[in-house]
Amino acid sequence: MKRESPILRQIFPAALSFLGLLALILDAETAVRAAGEGLTMCLQTVVPSLFPFLVASRLFAGSAAAGWCARVLGPVMGPVFGLPPQCAPALVLGAVSGYPVGAQTAAGLYAQGRLDRQSSERLLSFCSNAGPAFLFGMVGGLLGGVRIAAILYVIHLISAILTGIVLKPRRGCRCPERVVCGPTGGKTDLTTAVSGGVRTMGLICGYIVLFQVISAFLEKALGLWLPPMGQALLAGFLELAGGCCRLPQIESAGIRYCMASGFLAFGGLCVFLQTLSVIRPTGLTGRYYLFGKMIQSAIAVLLTWGAMVLFPGALPRAVTATAMPLPNHSGLLRATGVVTAIFLSTLGIWCLRLRKRAGKQTASDV
Repeated sequence: MKRESPILRQIFPAALSFLGLLALILDAETAVRAAGEGLTMCLQTVVPSLFPFLVASRLFAGSAAAGWCARVLGPVMGPVFGLPPQCAPALVLGAVSGYPVGAQTAAGLYAQGRLDRQSSERLLSFCSNAGPAFLFGMVGGLLGGVRIAAILYVIHLISAILTGIVLKPRRGCRCPERVVCGPTGGKTDLTTAVSGGVRTMGLICGYIVLFQVISAFLEKALGLWLPPMGQALLAGFLELAGGCCRLPQIESAGIRYCMASGFLAFGGLCVFLQTLSVIRPTGLTGRYYLFGKMIQSAIAVLLTWGAMVLFPGALPRAVTATAMPLPNHSGLLRATGVVTAIFLSTLGIWCLRLRKRAGKQTASDV
């Protein structure tokens, strides 16, 4: 059996820890300022927009509503994504909630025995996405308004769906309608949902504060050599909100749109670790997650570029981005409701067409 390199297992983490402690000692002011900014972002934007969804998603996944969602939208999952109907709640909640609610829902369905491991792992690659609260409340304010945020949100959802289609298994779905193969769990009550949401929220905020500090030190060390675009790319790779906040530094509006789509689809290293912290207690590994996010980022950037070419008036090039004070939730409820209704209506129409086609095929076979 091949042994793992001691450099990767011991020396490298120890060196990183030593450098981190040294940076905190030599420049505590930068660490305190960045941690304060991260806490402010969590209290003003992340917790209000995400915590209710975390609790609601746990209640949804543990209730009969998940079965209803599977019956209504389930016929889409097999033909389109090669997944069983039980995956539908994670896809819907991941589209209307935010990171990492979709991943939490998929992990919860597996923990309750409603999904098998293989389906849960594949579902994670495209079901966890940026929510409308973050997109309309923050990205829209940074890039020029609700209309731009709505277009980027639609592109974001389409890129997630296309990612699921690209990663569809060749043999299709072989899962039964009802499975009990994950660790069993009872129904989720309000107390369990709130306590689980608090733990998840604490992990998310902890990662955000940590990556705000890391980004601040890297920006201070590399800021003299990196152009504004490089700084935004580095920040977006590390943490989604920090990367979006640096988009106003870029002069070209088209590049800002493409980078915003890429950031939203990928989520950043911080969201990746948040997702792992949510799914690992259930035994899932997320082996398809990072690969799926890379594919989704590429698709989202291409779709954004294509939208600018085909519909020049949809994403105006003359908009000057400004760093607006957070939170900026103007028009959030109306915009979220409209986009969510359009998304669910489209899935419903698609579902009805697939059912009708399946009925005709059954009749012809008889």
